[in-house]
Amino acid sequence: MSRTLRPFVGLLSALILAACSAGSNAPTSVLPAQTARITAQPDSHIGPYLVTMNYRTGALEVWPLRHGGGSHPKAISAPLGPGLTVGLASKDEVVAIVTQHPNELALYDINNQTLRTIADPFGSPTDVAIGKDGTIYVNNVPKTGTSITLYAPPQHRPVELKCGALRSSNFVAVDNENDIFIQGYGGGSSVVVAEIAAGSQTCTKLDLKQGGGYAAGIVVDPVTDDLVTLDDPDLCAGGAEGRMTVYPKPYNKATGTSRVLGFECSSGLRLGFRSKFVFIGDSNLGPGLILQRTFPHGSDAGIYQGGNLSAFTTIPSSLPN
Repeated sequence: MSRTLRPFVGLLSALILAACSAGSNAPTSVLPAQTARITAQPDSHIGPYLVTMNYRTGALEVWPLRHGGGSHPKAISAPLGPGLTVGLASKDEVVAIVTQHPNELALYDINNQTLRTIADPFGSPTDVAIGKDGTIYVNNVPKTGTSITLYAPPQHRPVELKCGALRSSNFVAVDNENDIFIQGYGGGSSVVVAEIAAGSQTCTKLDLKQGGGYAAGIVVDPVTDDLVTLDDPDLCAGGAEGRMTVYPKPYNKATGTSRVLGFECSSGLRLGFRSKFVFIGDSNLGPGLILQRTFPHGSDAGIYQGGNLSAFTTIPSSLPN
């Protein structure tokens, strides 16, 4: 494995799991809340921060959001002891964390410093999103096919939705109407997106731009309901990487506008509060970076680096995210 790609556990885990079958876990369990001491006390109103999980220490870390980015993130939790963190999302001061080894959804409340973990019984998670009503959506790699696990509040009991339109999937997003969007691969090697309409059990492939490469992320702009995808057309070989495509409704290939924003190998896509900026995980022949770009135009607005970053999100964030 290339040293430069190790920080991007989301991309690597998704690529590996797409080719391998994944075992299921024990039934859902809720562990007792664990208290973790805040090691860098935030203001009474949390944020605005860019949040990541330090993959070495298992602690959540933040950079203050600002033009130009930042370095040397500071911890806002003690080590939480998660497995391999592959996705983060947030609602208010609660961070949703999905991990592999073990396959779990964890909910960490920054204000109360409590951690709740829920076993994922359907496969290995690779990404997470949160809807406007607080429902959590986790992309899963099950033993066969593709599925999304829904965790509706307050109990957060897992419910599985199957998607037969994709051979494998990596990333998940949800829109203002609770429609679910899944980015992965079709019958061949093309990156494709499928939709499960709210309240439906049917998964339908969308008529978007297709091409070879790696799936790298998907979100829905909560302000406009635009669908935003990220991919690596040149397979992280140093060509056109980190291509962001924005699709206004109705989503189709004729209306999508693409911009190449990445450096070497992109994985992970999040919109900031009120969608003023977009954040992209990447590398530049070195340790992992998080690129900050204006949205939707993609102008350079800085880089966040330092530490041992993995998955990331923002606090606060607009729902859905």
